[in-house]
Amino acid sequence: MNKWIFAGILVLITAGCQGTNTSFSDQQNDAQQRWSKARASVALRVAENRLSAGALDEAYKAAKQAMTLEPDRFEAKIVFGRVLIEKGRFTEAANIFSQACQSRPNDVRVVYYLGVAQEKNGRLEDALATYRRAYSLDQSDVGPIKAAAEVLVAMGQPRAAMLQIESYLPKAQNDPGMYELAGRLALMGKEYDKAANYFQQVLDMDSQNVRYAELLARAQHSAGQYTPLVDNLTDLIGRTDYEAPTWVYLMLGDAYLANRRGKEAFNAYFTASERQPGRVEVWLSLSRAALAMNDSPRAVASAQRALQVSESDINAQLLLGYSLLRDSQPARAILVLTDAAADHPASSTLQCLMGRAHAAIGRKSEAIRCYTVALRLEPGNMVARQLLQSSTNGESLSKVQ
Repeated sequence: MNKWIFAGILVLITAGCQGTNTSFSDQQNDAQQRWSKARASVALRVAENRLSAGALDEAYKAAKQAMTLEPDRFEAKIVFGRVLIEKGRFTEAANIFSQACQSRPNDVRVVYYLGVAQEKNGRLEDALATYRRAYSLDQSDVGPIKAAAEVLVAMGQPRAAMLQIESYLPKAQNDPGMYELAGRLALMGKEYDKAANYFQQVLDMDSQNVRYAELLARAQHSAGQYTPLVDNLTDLIGRTDYEAPTWVYLMLGDAYLANRRGKEAFNAYFTASERQPGRVEVWLSLSRAALAMNDSPRAVASAQRALQVSESDINAQLLLGYSLLRDSQPARAILVLTDAAADHPASSTLQCLMGRAHAAIGRKSEAIRCYTVALRLEPGNMVARQLLQSSTNGESLSKVQ
């Protein structure tokens, strides 16, 4: 065979072998990449599931694996950043989302989560601007507006937060979270009627939500809306899936008492006392309800229980003294109030009550002395002034004082 023909054949064979090797190497690389992507997808799903379940260490490990297997995968960055937020590593999370924002600046999820990381990290001004940018990217979602309002509250600007939420309420007619936040902000601003209105609206949207009913009750109580409060709390207590806490019965008792329904108030307070007998408030409330029922012996007994719980509580001492006076026991009332005056020498109310007890047993001079002390402690106390005037038969107060 001609040597040139042989050389040509050899070149062709060599070239063919080299081409075959290159193709095989590419196939290996493609397979490896597909395998890494598949493993990253599995790790990412595991991370999301573990994050939802609150298993943060497992979620972190899986998210980290997904990031290692596929560093440029955008979803992996989002999940990894969310895990970092939940683990309290806010600076790292903010860095992750900042990088993600650079590659996809108009992705509303990344912008929102960046705001969350900034807020958690105490960068409130940055968070506020980021949340507002997130809303500008998707104005169908008021979530960033709610988040921005929370930031304004943290910045000490609750009024600005209220104005912001109210301006966006027309765009969130079916979003309970917006109305709940509006109600909470109204409570902060002591606009109790407005708060009750917002909580009523949110409860109308989700009538089975116990928390909404509780928030409405607190607003109604603060606003003095006692008649609707009775209806709300009665419905709440009647739910088979709800175990009413003590404060619910205390509020219900307050509402009954305000509506002059003393017996029902007493029963509500009594239930509260059975649940938490160590709370002085329940016994004070029981004593007041008994007084409203003209049942002074029960009022005395309840006030005594209040003092057993808290020996130097001025409200318990005053209530016991007053209950004893109502029960035609002024001498005992004086003993109780004298001891109380040693604990609370600056109480003008206590001095007035002690003066009335002295007057009840004919100790006019002692009564005048008590009223005079009350006026010295509180010159603007009109009750003390009227009691003193009636005791001195209109004599000039300057002579008495």
